[in-house]
Amino acid sequence: MHWPHSSLVSNDTITMIRHTKTLLVTLCIASVSLAYGYYAWGSRLGIRDIATFLAGARQVGVLANDPLSSLGLRAQDLLSLTNGPVRYVGKSQYLNHARAVVTHTIDDSTRYIATCLDAMDKYGIKATVFVSTQSGAISELWPRLRQAIHNGHEIGSHSRRHQCQWPDTFPFCFRAYTDFEISGSRDDILRNTDQSYVWSWCYPCGNCAGFDFVHRKLSRAGYLVARNYPGEAEDRHNVPDLQTFDLNPYNATYTQVAQKKGGIAKSGRTDVTVLNQKFDEVYQHGGIYNFLSHPQWLDYGPDQFYERHLAYLAGRNDVWYVPMGPLYAYHTVREKSEVRALDPGQKQARFAVYNNLDSKVFQNSITLEFKAATIRSIRSGGRLISEYKSEVTQRWNEEYFRREGETVYVTLRPNAILEFE
Repeated sequence: MHWPHSSLVSNDTITMIRHTKTLLVTLCIASVSLAYGYYAWGSRLGIRDIATFLAGARQVGVLANDPLSSLGLRAQDLLSLTNGPVRYVGKSQYLNHARAVVTHTIDDSTRYIATCLDAMDKYGIKATVFVSTQSGAISELWPRLRQAIHNGHEIGSHSRRHQCQWPDTFPFCFRAYTDFEISGSRDDILRNTDQSYVWSWCYPCGNCAGFDFVHRKLSRAGYLVARNYPGEAEDRHNVPDLQTFDLNPYNATYTQVAQKKGGIAKSGRTDVTVLNQKFDEVYQHGGIYNFLSHPQWLDYGPDQFYERHLAYLAGRNDVWYVPMGPLYAYHTVREKSEVRALDPGQKQARFAVYNNLDSKVFQNSITLEFKAATIRSIRSGGRLISEYKSEVTQRWNEEYFRREGETVYVTLRPNAILEFE
């Protein structure tokens, strides 16, 4: 499966005529912007935002290099997969061949983020923390956010100033989705933390998630996924009921909320039995349970709905607990990676595992399944990798292997030669 990138310039015909219409469209947009007063000092709308309005989406982190050459291999070194002592079966849908996934997102730069993170860390739940980098309590939050990264969470962008409007008209979205907000918030996160990349965006108030030009701007800024918040006024935000990867990662939804009534919504979702039943449904189908909370709309404590739900989700050895950005990165790496047999030489088996993705963006491991009756050790890129211990899967970039009878699941970072000894 390959995700479509929404774009007004997605086919050759439109690409050919774009150059003849760019000037006219740019002038029209500029006129509208001026008419609405969006060149006021506080708008942060620049000429670049007008000039890049028609710029196409881009495939984030895809390189033009030959990944085989970086491994010292040529195409003729690749062999057809055979039924030797080690047989390649396929790529696991989730890391460590987990049965299902739990991913959490929390929104807004409020002082309650620290309390929410403390609760998640108590139960081992991993989240993407969406912060607005120039609003709310952000200045006092950075130390706790830096600690969250080390604990396996992800910091995502919720823009700089969290601008909202209902309805989210085109003029509003054109003004709100500027480079100042999109790239600026990304840069704020990188500057104030040691997170090496910003994978995820969250639409403030769910606004503008349906506009193609916004999707294109987010992709050009390097985001892999953008989470929406649909129909808050009509309570459609409570249970969008997505139980897998969204086909459009730039308008990605989720399974359900776990929070009290807040914002412009008429209701929340706090019944622990109902919350747990939805997780059970997703788990039984081997899906992705993606739940959302606003920390300011939660009750904390082991006897309150939020922590009771976290406790129900926690500690399952067949579940992968992962933030949303690295989860979508895994999906891309799984789709783009190739596994080919090599001459085993003195080993039981050797395989090339490779892709043309930028490791600065796609830092995550993938899991491969093999049939192997007897193996002593496994090396990835010459490094001896350890055998997996019986523990919960909560990281996305480690390397290890585990056995289930004659099945061996190997978790490794691609662009390496895998050796079975």
